[in-house]
Formats: sequence, C-alpha cells, structure tokens
Amino acid sequence: MKRIIALLIALVSVVDCGAALKKIESDIPYQPQSSDEYILERCKLDIYAPENKPVKRLPVIVWFHGGGITAGNKSDFPKLIKELDIIFVTANYRLSPRIKAATAIEDAAAAVAWTFENIEKFGGDKDKIYIGGHSAGAYLSGMVGFNPDFLKKYKMSNLDIAGLLLVSGQATSHFQVRKDMGDKRAQYAPRIDENAILWHVENKLPPVCLILGDRRIEFPERVEENEFLAAVLKKMNTSPYVEFHELQGFNHGDVALAAPQLMKKFIERKK
Repeated sequence: MKRIIALLIALVSVVDCGAALKKIESDIPYQPQSSDEYILERCKLDIYAPENKPVKRLPVIVWFHGGGITAGNKSDFPKLIKELDIIFVTANYRLSPRIKAATAIEDAAAAVAWTFENIEKFGGDKDKIYIGGHSAGAYLSGMVGFNPDFLKKYKMSNLDIAGLLLVSGQATSHFQVRKDMGDKRAQYAPRIDENAILWHVENKLPPVCLILGDRRIEFPERVEENEFLAAVLKKMNTSPYVEFHELQGFNHGDVALAAPQLMKKFIERKK
C-alpha cells in the first residue's frame, strides 16, 4: 500500500509539469562511421521531445537501460520520464557475451558524445545534458561521468555533463565486468578497481543524484555501497552537489518507477 501511495504521489508530482513526450526519432546510429556489424546493429538511440514545440531549449536526459550488461533494450525506461519537460535520449549498447562487458562503457560514452554534438537540432540545451540509467545503465552512466578518460577521445570533459542520475547502479566493479575478466568470486563479492565508480572519486565530478530502493528488498549491498559512495563524495568535496535517496517499499526493479520525480527536482535545482 505504501508503495502504491508513493507511486501516485510521484505521478501527480511529475505530471504537474504539463509535459508529454513523443518519439520523434528512432534508431539513430551513434557510431555510424564504424564498420563493425555488432556496433551498427546495437549502437542506436531514440529521441523523445514534447508534443508542443517548446519556446526555449530544454534540459536533456541521456538514458541507459538495465539488464546486467547482458540484456535489455532502449525501450526499457520508466514511463513517467515521458511526462518531464525535457528532451529524452535513450540508447542501446553492446552486450556480453558478444563483447566484454566493460566495452559497453565505451558505447555509453559514444552515445553521450553524439548527444552533445547533435541535440540542439532537436531542441535540447547542450549545457544541460544529464546522463543516467537504471541498474547496469546507472553503472555505465557513472563510469562515463566519474572517469574522464572515456570522453577525452571526443575532446570532451566529464564536467561538461550537467549531472548524473544513477538509479540503483553498482558503485563497485560491475559483476558482469568482473566475470568477463575471469573473476570467479561470488557475484556480490565487492571489488574496487579501475572498473568501479568508487575508484574514481578523487576526480573532479559533476553533480550526482543516487536513487536506491529499500535496503531490505534491494539487491544485496546495493544501497550500502551507494550510501558509502555518497558519504565519500561529500567528504572529499569532488562533486559540487550530491543527493542520496533510499525509497522505502521499492525493490531493485521497481525503484525506477518512482525515480522521475526525484530526477525532475534534481534538474530543476540547477535552473
């Protein structure tokens, strides 16, 4: 019951903005110069924009789906996002086992770079581009935002990103990344190395919003490691603004349903 009430509150809060997004572009290749068949198959994105053309450029969210870097699709996103007053970009990326899972981070960076280069054509404000995702998508977004090396090849800085919207992402090295590297330890055995968001906390970072479910029913350790990440960021002061939210009554899967309300507030904070 508490979860239903929370969802209703979220719905009212988000819809209050009066926006309604519709898909305006489908399956745009964001690495069109590649000759790799799998890149051309998977590395595509969709763009959603308000039905009524806005009078000014809008904030942008670039979104990456979950699925453990082994499954998922760009159509997998919390539908309340379509009620936000934004331009919304949702991207596919390559999946393990056809690639090593860490390679998906490079795809995420390429999608972000494409968005910075092209989004003004679709009414987006490239000074207000946020990146985020759910679960594996949050991990990919976090790695792009925390490790500046991924955007350097595009002559970009991670500080060009307006903010990170990370919904139930892994702050330690992602379990599929570890598996593909030959790590045979248990899925929830933590590892902090260069493939962990936590490894990169000393870098200068954009604002960060961490949204988690209820630790009693979330993925094991997921809330605690993000709580630790938030504490470290606040102590080190490498990000100008950090939010941490634990949503009671929501598990790992359905926490994304309530996330758009918090994402909306996070974006509006910077207006």
